[in-house]
Amino acid sequence: KVLGVGGMGAVYRATQNKPHRQVALKLIRPGVLSSKSVRRFDLEAEILGRLHHPNIAQIQEAGIDPESGSPYFAMEYVEGQEMGDYVNEQNLSTRQRLELFVKLCDAIQHAHAKGIIHRDLKPANVLVDKDGEPKVLDFGVARATDTNSSGMTMQTNVGQLIGTLYYMSPEQAIGDTLNLDTRSDVYALGVVLYEIRTRKIPYDLENKA
Repeated sequence: KVLGVGGMGAVYRATQNKPHRQVALKLIRPGVLSSKSVRRFDLEAEILGRLHHPNIAQIQEAGIDPESGSPYFAMEYVEGQEMGDYVNEQNLSTRQRLELFVKLCDAIQHAHAKGIIHRDLKPANVLVDKDGEPKVLDFGVARATDTNSSGMTMQTNVGQLIGTLYYMSPEQAIGDTLNLDTRSDVYALGVVLYEIRTRKIPYDLENKA
C-alpha cells in the first residue's frame, strides 16, 4: 500500500520477513534517481540512524535494491492520525493538547542535541498512534549541523526555499541559510502549538505562497 508520495521518493506499507513486522518502506522514485537524490536519501537515512527517541519514528534497515540499484530504507510503521486531525477529532482538552505538544518538543530537543535540524515541522509530519503517542516523521529536508556525516552534509543554496511556508521562520522563508539554526524549528513548534490550540494558522498567507 502507498502511504505517501513526495518530490523525491515514495513510502509504502510493507512486510519485513526477518523479523516479521510491518514497516514503512521509503524508495527513491525511478524518475528522480540521480547522484544528488541518492546523496540526500543517504543523508536522511544517516540522520534517522542517529535518532533514538520514543517520539521519533525509528529507522530499522537500509540498503540497495539489487534490481534497480535504488537505495531504500525501512522505518517503524506508525498507524495513526496526523496531529491536527487527532487533537480535534478526539476533542482533547487544553491540558491534553499541551501534554502531547510537550512530547513533541522533547523529541525535537533530542534531534537538536544530536546535531539535527528538522526544517519541516508541521502537524502533517507528526502522527499520533493508537496509544496517543506522537511520532515525528519525514526528515527528508533535515540538516546536520556538524561535519561528521561521512562527508554527506548537503549545503542549501542561499535563496532556496526548504520547508512549508506556513511554518517557516522569517530567515527560512527568505532563504537565509547562514542564519538558519535550531531556532527555526522552535519557531515552527510555536506555529504548531498555535494551530493545535486554536485550529487556525497565526498568519493569513493565502495567495502569498
